[in-house]
Amino acid sequence: MTDHAAAITALRAQLSALDRTRPMGGRPPVATGVPAIDGALPAGGLVCGGIHEVLPGRHCGAGHGFVAALLGRLPESDGRILWCRAPGPANAALYAPGIAGFGLLPGRLLQVYPRTDEDALWVMEEALRCRRLAAAVGDGLLPSPTQCRRLQLAAEAGDTLGLMLLPPTARPPPSVAMTRWRVAAAPDDPASDGLGRPCWTVDLLRCRGGGAGNWDLEWDDEALRLDLAGPLAHRPVAAAE
Repeated sequence: MTDHAAAITALRAQLSALDRTRPMGGRPPVATGVPAIDGALPAGGLVCGGIHEVLPGRHCGAGHGFVAALLGRLPESDGRILWCRAPGPANAALYAPGIAGFGLLPGRLLQVYPRTDEDALWVMEEALRCRRLAAAVGDGLLPSPTQCRRLQLAAEAGDTLGLMLLPPTARPPPSVAMTRWRVAAAPDDPASDGLGRPCWTVDLLRCRGGGAGNWDLEWDDEALRLDLAGPLAHRPVAAAE
């Protein structure tokens, strides 16, 4: 058996072992903690058992921060989080202190680095079916609509939160995910001292059964939560797809 095949076999065994330890039962939606955003989502948050796409800006930093902030809201009792990074020299290991700064404990992460996109999509499908995992993140993957539907079915089977952080330069196909977001870095408060808080412009581009919107957000690294950056941050836009 090659090293590659052995790694795939070991991962399958690890996921199977985890899967036997979680009882059946639905998970509640994952709220962002920002009432204006959660109110725009039909379930009051991101539905577990579904795929949610994040389109980053020119660089992935804002997208990584937003995804980490969402994952940090998952109870530890829900289990570990698989983070699958697409093949490529740019997809190095996640910076642990940076992830922890968004409330996500690095020890919860199970990082996987497949050799091919096909392997990465297989890993995501298997992880989403694993009921012991709290969430699975596909970092840098660009699934086709057909592949996204397969991931959606896997997420439904496992009642697992699926987050797809799409490539920053990609022209993504029409979305079949439950939600699609666009996240870009925004200037912080010029009156703040030091480096200021991370600030993002977040667009909800698609929401199945709901509307769309645009918000300017900032990350409170002391309270470990997302906040609106200003009183005019919530700007409703056209209805979602």
